[in-house]
Amino acid sequence: MQPQSILAANKLGAKLVEFDVQVTKDLVPVLYHDYSLSESGTDVPIHDVNLDQFMLVAALQSPQSHPPSAIGLTTVSPDKSSNKGIKRSRSDTDAREESTDTHKRLRCTEEYIRNGVKPNTRGDFIQGSFVTLEDVLRQVPEHIGFNVEIKYPRICESRRAGHAPIALELNTFIDRTLRMLERYAGARTIILSAFTPEVCILLALKQKAYPVLFITGAETPAKDDHDVRASSLDMAVRFVNQWDLAGIVVAAKPLVACPRLIGYVKGLGLVCASYGPLNEEPENVKIQADAGIDFVITDRVALISKSLEDVDS
Repeated sequence: MQPQSILAANKLGAKLVEFDVQVTKDLVPVLYHDYSLSESGTDVPIHDVNLDQFMLVAALQSPQSHPPSAIGLTTVSPDKSSNKGIKRSRSDTDAREESTDTHKRLRCTEEYIRNGVKPNTRGDFIQGSFVTLEDVLRQVPEHIGFNVEIKYPRICESRRAGHAPIALELNTFIDRTLRMLERYAGARTIILSAFTPEVCILLALKQKAYPVLFITGAETPAKDDHDVRASSLDMAVRFVNQWDLAGIVVAAKPLVACPRLIGYVKGLGLVCASYGPLNEEPENVKIQADAGIDFVITDRVALISKSLEDVDS
């Protein structure tokens, strides 16, 4: 997600802009959603590439600059020496060929084989340039709040991505991310969140400046997710209370089906938020809003914001 995308989401009505943070091999926090950098044509995890390699993949698929220039090469005309050193503008044909090449690379990856889509990719898909956490903290105005999801793989998630169950040492991962926030967050409103329970624990123990939310698919867990803390809403609430977290972010399905669950969570003094495809529909968000949901995570920011304004009025 680029700084421009964050500004656009804020203008459309987002009070907080949500994005995922991972850490590269050379310990740089970057914004990236998936565990695999499959634009490279492989299932390499983010923690196995350094920042230069990460940015190179972005440059090679960028429609805004000629890929060879991005890696220090100059495009020249093979026939006219007078054109030597002059960059060619990219044609529609160039862009289509590059999109096709990207698509071919993706077909070899677990992400594409499993889902048939890749939300981080240009061309046939949608993509913003890759950026670091420092970039967005320094470039986006402080009045725009962030919901920072710390993306650290659990064993079941590593297996789904086709990775060995190995990652960066967790304390190092968390410390590097918090260091960026300490240096550049300023007075910005920030919420920290994670699916991985151990990440939530360390975030709560290592800092008190930002609230920490546990994200859970409780009531609709994946079949290969055997972590009891994510097995039900009740267990998620117990975990949150045990470690003095601020609240939970729940898959919207059970909240839409039984809005009283929102009151149950909030009655315990916890923040209650939701995520998932059901939050793309205004009616589902209105049901949760009427029950007192604190916030919802949605891609359809303008539509949902307008529907909630209508409810308020």
